[in-house]
Order: sequence, then structure tokens, then C-alpha cells
Amino acid sequence: MIKGVVFDLDHTLFDRYATLRTVLPEMYKRMRENIPQDLSLDDFIDKFIKMEKKHIYNGWTYTGEKLVEHGVFINGTKGQDVWKCLFTYCWPLAAVKYPFTEPMLEKLHDMGLKIGILTNGEHRLQMTKLNLLNIEPFVDEIVISGDVGAQKPDSKPFKVISEKIGISPEELLYVGDNPLNDVEGSRNAGYTPVWVKTIGDWCFDDIERCEYEVKTVAEIPELVNKINSK
Repeated sequence: MIKGVVFDLDHTLFDRYATLRTVLPEMYKRMRENIPQDLSLDDFIDKFIKMEKKHIYNGWTYTGEKLVEHGVFINGTKGQDVWKCLFTYCWPLAAVKYPFTEPMLEKLHDMGLKIGILTNGEHRLQMTKLNLLNIEPFVDEIVISGDVGAQKPDSKPFKVISEKIGISPEELLYVGDNPLNDVEGSRNAGYTPVWVKTIGDWCFDDIERCEYEVKTVAEIPELVNKINSK
């Protein structure tokens, strides 16, 4: 019996690509001397998002290095410079949630389920995103990896939020987009994993795909009912 659902944040409850399109003009302005003068804002945003999609699971610094390698940034820019500008000045400006996020959370709440968010990252940044999304009223517990000294896929943060919610992992779904951090991590911690296919293809051939997959989190209430009716 599923009694609660724990969600990843990025690419699960909010639209990172729509958010990037909103905040990247600030990076374009701040790093203009490090961007080719003939690269328009629209082309800069398109190239940035294309590279982010391709290298999303390799980390932001690596993605930044690839952007430099492909000439989106010049004049000695380092991947770390891109990362610093993005997280310090850009991400805090906006967070665009999917239109179905809030109705879905409200439906789960009305079903009597406990709701949690478990996200990797630094406390200040992730809480800034959550405050911008304004979904905290629907969430019972939030755990940020930076506060517990371990990141997904380590089992520790999964165990922490399970204890905070007061429901055993075996009675929890964990919903996320990352095959390693979310699917494999939650499975090893005893959860029932659900893969959200917001990124596209399954990119870790050495990880077993989970039984439950959804296109978006809008499908989660129906999935819970399906599992609990077995």
C-alpha cells in the first residue's frame, strides 16, 4: 500500500528548460564580454539549453566546460565561471513550474497521501527555487542533500525524509527524472521508484529500468490508485 510520494525537484516538479529561457538573459548580460559578439541572445539561449540537455547528467561544471569547448563562451572562460554565474545571479530570479504540478499535488493531498521533496543541492539555492514555485503549502516535508551531508543516490537522504514523513520506504513512491540518482538511489533505499521521462531517453544502460514510468507527474495520482488497487 502506497501511503506517500516523495518527489525530486528539478525536471520533475518544475520546468528547468522554461526556467533557463527566463533567466539566461541575465547571464548573457553579465557575461557579454565572454560571449562571441556575433552570437545573438536567442542563439545563445538555444545553444546553452541544447548543451545542457546533452550533458545534464554529467554536472553543471562539465556542461560549462562543453559550452566553452564549443565556443559559446570565449576569452578564457572556465566551466566554473559559467556555473557560478548561473547559480549566483540567474537561478534565484525565477522558477517556472509545470502547469500540472500544483493540481497534481493538491490531488495527492486530497487522497490523504503524505508528500515530500528530496533534492540534491545547496540549501539556499534549492529553498529559493521552492519559494519561487510556491508549492510548499502542499508538501509535508522537504529534505535538501546539502543539509544532511550526503547526496542522492546515497541512501542516507532517502532514509532521512522517510523518517521525517513517518512512513517506511516500502510504502513510498519516489518520483524523479535521473536514472542514477532517483531511480537507482530510491530503489536501493527500499522505495518504489517512478521514472519521469522529462529528459528523454534512458541513458544508463547498466541500471535496471523501473516498473513504473510516466511522461509527467500529472500521472502520479492515477498511478498510486493503480498500485493500491492491486
